[in-house]
Amino acid sequence: MENSLDLNRIKRQAYRYDAQDGLLEFFMGIMLFFIARAVITPQLAWAPALLIFPARWGVKLFKERFTYPRIGYVKLKTDEESPREFGLGVLRYLGIIVFVVGAGLLAFGEVSSWDYWMKWMPAITGGFCSGGFLYAAQKSGFKRHYFLFLACIGWGVSCSMMNVESVYTGISRWALGMGLLCLLMGLAIFLNFLRTHPVQPVEETDEQV
Repeated sequence: MENSLDLNRIKRQAYRYDAQDGLLEFFMGIMLFFIARAVITPQLAWAPALLIFPARWGVKLFKERFTYPRIGYVKLKTDEESPREFGLGVLRYLGIIVFVVGAGLLAFGEVSSWDYWMKWMPAITGGFCSGGFLYAAQKSGFKRHYFLFLACIGWGVSCSMMNVESVYTGISRWALGMGLLCLLMGLAIFLNFLRTHPVQPVEETDEQV
């Protein structure tokens, strides 16, 4: 048991060490901006899915260029959850969000109204996407990830309560708000990281002389 606790503590410290540069939040903000644009253009609804791999490549590129030269590179070889387990976890979380929203509609006698489900779609979207920030918060323990988790849900509920032209406008407004928050937060953290973690000069060895 003690060894398991030590391993979990080491894993969290390694994740915190790697996530301290703010690039996760920065690129998430960019993704959300693309989602906001795609939602109001049905022909582009599939476009955000194509950004997943370029975004991961972008994070890796930035880390290799700016992060690792400053703090080094650490990767723990531990047992990770399989894609199937991860997918089931995502579906369970989505089911919980839909159940909570459905229970709220049922309490007001509107559970059978498709218009009300559409009205609260930004809240469902925000609740579902909040799972990513909750996952990051559990792995890192950073308070900012818990804040983004709460902001994701709170802003989704707020957008659902607004009078908007359509459900697409509400979801787009949610994505724009969260995108701006993530982008500014990530940029501020990244710039502070560059300031407080200068590149360490490479010491010359006898073989290099």
